[in-house]
Amino acid sequence: MEVQKAINIVRQILAPRQLSYIEELVFSQTWNEKLYREMALDTGYEEGYLKDTGSHLWHLLSEKLGYPVTKKRLRFILAEVSVLASPIAYAPAQSGNAAVKLEFPGSPLAGGSPLYIERSPVEDLALSTLHQPGSLVRIKAPQRMGKTSLINHVMGVAHQAGMKTVFVDIRQADANALGDVDQFLRWFSWTIGQQLTLGCNFDAYWFDSAGSKLSCTTHLQEHVLSQVEGPIVVAIDTVHHLVHYPPIAQNFFSMLRSWYEQARVRDDWQKLRLIMAYVAELDLPLQINQSPFNVGLPLDLPHFTPAQISALAERYDLHSLGMGDVGTLQPLLNLVGGHPYLLQLAFYWLRSGHLTLAQLLQDAASNHGIFREELHRLWRALQRDDTLMDAFYQVVLATEPIGLNPKVAEQLEGLGLVELEGVKASLRCELFRQYFSLRLGSHHG
Repeated sequence: MEVQKAINIVRQILAPRQLSYIEELVFSQTWNEKLYREMALDTGYEEGYLKDTGSHLWHLLSEKLGYPVTKKRLRFILAEVSVLASPIAYAPAQSGNAAVKLEFPGSPLAGGSPLYIERSPVEDLALSTLHQPGSLVRIKAPQRMGKTSLINHVMGVAHQAGMKTVFVDIRQADANALGDVDQFLRWFSWTIGQQLTLGCNFDAYWFDSAGSKLSCTTHLQEHVLSQVEGPIVVAIDTVHHLVHYPPIAQNFFSMLRSWYEQARVRDDWQKLRLIMAYVAELDLPLQINQSPFNVGLPLDLPHFTPAQISALAERYDLHSLGMGDVGTLQPLLNLVGGHPYLLQLAFYWLRSGHLTLAQLLQDAASNHGIFREELHRLWRALQRDDTLMDAFYQVVLATEPIGLNPKVAEQLEGLGLVELEGVKASLRCELFRQYFSLRLGSHHG
């Protein structure tokens, strides 16, 4: 059984609970018969963290199935219960009559996925920029808006065009890599070298007397750019995680800015193309000429338009259930608007046949509805910061956009809770008002 098929079975067994990024990572590595220490080396996560995640996942599966699930017996057990998780949802591909199996939403879409909806002109702008020597594309959007799916899409097209591609997820940097600037830049260089099958040569290009940034720059120039023919696209996802490590962030981002400037004028650097993705403006003391966030092509990811919502409904084959037109789906759209992830989640469950639209809407803002995992995630984020909670409560109570402290407003926007219209904030969707009004009211009562 292929790993993706096994993951889909697990998703259906645990539904409506969703697999987290790290749970899916541990499951995939386990399915490929990796030991936890090997997973740690491959992914950069600590071995103990991976073990705890795996143990929790096997426990959840055991509770659902009614008998013990262990790492060693995983393949045998899923083969036995696969009949319980037979495919339930299919949708037509974008062109032709071929059917594609739907996957439970939550993970970024792979490049070429028929479920990917283009938000023109975003993709065209990104691709045309990547064909320019020494270019930089900056993707800013709240969580769950499809940044990584967009990266996967454009990287897939770039690869087909003959470019080399590298994907760096900052979340994969473990505590050791984030210990200091030198360790982080070594990890970053190692990640690039491994994906290009070049490995690393720190002994030849890394010198303490030169400093970490210059060593990393030399390593890229001499060990990578000089050996690779044609353009290299390096996509750096979730760069906002570095805001918690100011010394690393300042050095790393100023280095990226210098790379961009060199790539604009030097022939040996022009094959480098950069993509950065993040959730909000980063609160870092970077000078204007040291920041990579004021150069290159800036791209924002908007909500889906009505035409894009219709296209997504068609991919999920909702027409066969009499729900393909926007008019029929209007009660759902009134609740979640054009939010890509919430729409995909709703369309998946509607297409599965497990829920009607009326049932979905009835429980949508409760702890029993299909959106509960996302709502719980946002509630936990608010509970960690009283300032954010107080500000968001004002937005929930307001009937029109209101002004907030700019820094707080950007944090709420990054979480995906509000939309900013100039200097004013409004709720991103009605679902959030329904869910959070009682909870915030009780908290402030």
